[in-house]
Amino acid sequence: MAQKLSRRNRKIIGIRIKPREGLWINYQLRLRGITHQKLGDHLGIRRDTVTKVIRGTRRSFRVEEALPRILGYPTFEAMIAAARGKGGV
Repeated sequence: MAQKLSRRNRKIIGIRIKPREGLWINYQLRLRGITHQKLGDHLGIRRDTVTKVIRGTRRSFRVEEALPRILGYPTFEAMIAAARGKGGV
């Protein structure tokens, strides 16, 4: 289960996920056999929270921190840049 973070350390990353980037993230997760349910269980949150974050309608530090690690990117910003077709790893 994911470690709980103190309020002071719960800074949400400034970039928001847009719908097109969410589709790319879903595709990348599917390639790795990771469902929203599996990710939610791993992070200790509900599946619909993961879905809403990836759609860009909600923010979650846990999800925004876990996605780049799972997809093999050094930072959230690098993952979003790759989703936008502007490079990455």
